Amino acid sequence: MSEAKEKMKDKEKQYCKIGEVSAMLNVPVSTLRFWEDTFEQLEPLRTPGGTRKYRTEDVEMCKLIKHLLRDKGYSLEYAKKKLGEFYAIGQLNVEERAFACKSSKDALRLLSALKIKCEGDAYAVARIEAVEGWIAGAISNIRASGCQDSI
Repeated sequence: MSEAKEKMKDKEKQYCKIGEVSAMLNVPVSTLRFWEDTFEQLEPLRTPGGTRKYRTEDVEMCKLIKHLLRDKGYSLEYAKKKLGEFYAIGQLNVEERAFACKSSKDALRLLSALKIKCEGDAYAVARIEAVEGWIAGAISNIRASGCQDSI
């Protein structure tokens, strides 16, 4: 395939149809429509014919909504509040989402933030610090072995 055709194909795939997002997230299309009505931050584009076109940021928003409702078990009202907080501080990008963890640095950052939220719970803080210590030790071992790309 020529480079121009590949670029055109990539440009066309900047958007997903509702059925594709439904399959990606393993949620019914009706759920995505409901979320669109419920969460004001979720606004996929629409064609003149009314077909929804989900941008990357819309898909990420849906992932976050699913996480808040299904994984965390939050009520709709609380999920709306949390989503508003994430939106206000700009943490909707998949790289910066509060629960995204793609490296040891991310893990340590998230644990540090969690430790602050658990300040009153000495047991939770001790467990978080134990995990931080384990990660730091693993990083040291990886660096000592010369495999810095794994960190």
